[in-house]
Amino acid sequence: MLTRRRLLAAAALAPGAALIPNVGSAFAAAAAVEPLGSPLKDVLLIGGTVAPGPEGGRTLWSVSTGEPAKLNAVDPATGKTLLSQPLPGSPGSYAVVAAPDGTLYVGAYGSGFLYRRRPGPDSTPENLGRPLPSETYIWRLAVDDAGRLYGGTSPGGRVFGYEPRTGQTRDYGQLRPGLRYVRSIAVWGHFIYAGTEPDAHVIAIHTDTGAMHELPLPEEIGDGVGVTAYDLNAYAGRLFVRFGSAVQGRLGVYDISAGKWTDLIDGVAGLDVTPPGRRGEVYFTKDNRLTRYQPRTGELTPVGPAIPGRVANNRGIGWCDLDLRGWPGQTVTGLLWRGALFRHNPITEHSEIVQTDIPGEPVPIAALHAGPSGAVYAGGFLSGGIAEVDPGTGQASFHRFAQIESIREIGRTVWIGAYPDSRLYRYDPALPWSSPEYDPGPPGTADNPVKVVDLKAHHQVRARAMTDAGAHVAYGTMPDATTLSGALVIVDKATLEATVHRPVVTDQSIVSLAYAGGMIIGGTSIRGGYSVPTPTQTEARLFGWAVSGTGTVFEVTPVPQAQAIPALVVDPAGLLWGLADGQLFAFDVTTRQVVHRLQLAQNVGATVGELGRRDGGDQIYALVHGRLLFEVDLATRTSRLLLDRPAQYLAVHPDGRLFLANDTVLTRF
Repeated sequence: MLTRRRLLAAAALAPGAALIPNVGSAFAAAAAVEPLGSPLKDVLLIGGTVAPGPEGGRTLWSVSTGEPAKLNAVDPATGKTLLSQPLPGSPGSYAVVAAPDGTLYVGAYGSGFLYRRRPGPDSTPENLGRPLPSETYIWRLAVDDAGRLYGGTSPGGRVFGYEPRTGQTRDYGQLRPGLRYVRSIAVWGHFIYAGTEPDAHVIAIHTDTGAMHELPLPEEIGDGVGVTAYDLNAYAGRLFVRFGSAVQGRLGVYDISAGKWTDLIDGVAGLDVTPPGRRGEVYFTKDNRLTRYQPRTGELTPVGPAIPGRVANNRGIGWCDLDLRGWPGQTVTGLLWRGALFRHNPITEHSEIVQTDIPGEPVPIAALHAGPSGAVYAGGFLSGGIAEVDPGTGQASFHRFAQIESIREIGRTVWIGAYPDSRLYRYDPALPWSSPEYDPGPPGTADNPVKVVDLKAHHQVRARAMTDAGAHVAYGTMPDATTLSGALVIVDKATLEATVHRPVVTDQSIVSLAYAGGMIIGGTSIRGGYSVPTPTQTEARLFGWAVSGTGTVFEVTPVPQAQAIPALVVDPAGLLWGLADGQLFAFDVTTRQVVHRLQLAQNVGATVGELGRRDGGDQIYALVHGRLLFEVDLATRTSRLLLDRPAQYLAVHPDGRLFLANDTVLTRF
């Protein structure tokens, strides 16, 4: 879910990239370029912890995703925000931890920066830079009893230690050759424990010597291939390891001194387990309920509150004295991903969920589409959500939802491709919105959107490409970190029956689709949905697939050396046009030959781009390398540069207006 920034960075002009001569000089100086603001805005909390607050007393700390991210302190008794401080240069964090003296550390994703906030009401976060220059993600942090800090990173799959007294960083190195992700970390005694992705390893590292040894996995986990050791906590001589996905997994309990696994608990969400209570019990979320677990006996007791929706992860969980009537002693409390706090008192057994006042932040746009009805749809990255935008006023109606990879309005039905698990949903805009997974309506409201396909079992994560294929909808996907093979899914619009075809092109994702000559035409990428595994192929392919078929009709390489074909469009004459590495090519589906090439920009090596065309229009619009907008005249087959400004997504409205998305902002051109 977190490769969007890497993919967009790849779209930027590479050193030495240049426009070819004679592309035209008609920039948009005389045209109306109108920013419409941010159509998507929501709260997303990921990393969090319970620690002393700005004025003392136990407080809920969490980082809200944004540009920049913000470190928030929330009063667990009232739900009110005590402070909100920016983390300049970073969009968010999975990693928030407190040292014994109350110093907070935040490890950022995207930038790889480490921040420190010392105790006190007037303290502000200080950026300590990247602990390891090569690493751009700090996934999790842990602190030992002496206040030393440890972190796990990507893309190098490394572990580091930070000594606050000296400011020195120690690189413990890459845990395994070729390993890219250290997703979780904990510390107990003289050992750091690290969990990995895409294959689960739990590796113990001696804090002083750096010597490593691997713990055996629970027998039920097998060899760990395709499984992530997602979340680690260590308390009272036990290691808690959650194996699975970001949403749900199996919590293994490992007795460190005995060297054996004592329990494996199904249905557990992340991210953390509480420190032990008075009787040694710990709490975590299981089957959408806060659950008490006694390690000595293995007893599990659901205690509430019930947490609605698909994502029941806690964002920092611990113990607080609320100093409220009816909440005696220590109360289990934590935050949820959409800004609510939950609490449970083990004395009274009273539980509740309270909405905090943490404000929403603009959400980066990850999908953009202008439908035949005239509505413009924007889908959100990471925080997710979908907005229907009035093309005239720019006013947006927003609904909470998953991260959205693709949107298509076909008739008056909107089809939505969601991350993770390459899910496909059907949405009727004429009916009330009610998503039981993300944003349920009043009791009794029918599900809308309706989930049609889920490809978790097929190891797919991104539903990147979609097209109308007559009586069917087709969508193409990018796989998870276990494989490079994407899937082509063909769905009957009337019955919603889906057929999944995989593999289609050997070790390639499907990142663009069109419908031409009675066939589904697809463009591929040599890369999967994450940065692993390493590609085995060198060139992207164009393929044809019969709607009712079981194999490719043809497969060609239209642009030698191009690593992706990110966009396809069909012109009024039925000719297919594709974009690859700055080149626009025309492909005759009947003869299966490239019949025209137009180099829009060169020497760039980019793997993303957008194409659009208005029905009946004689122009194709191409967004190249994240900033160059071209208009291509189909009659003369010449291009002119319309705009040179950052943009990642393009939609062509039926009336000819163009809509561009740059990060969180939608622009009308």
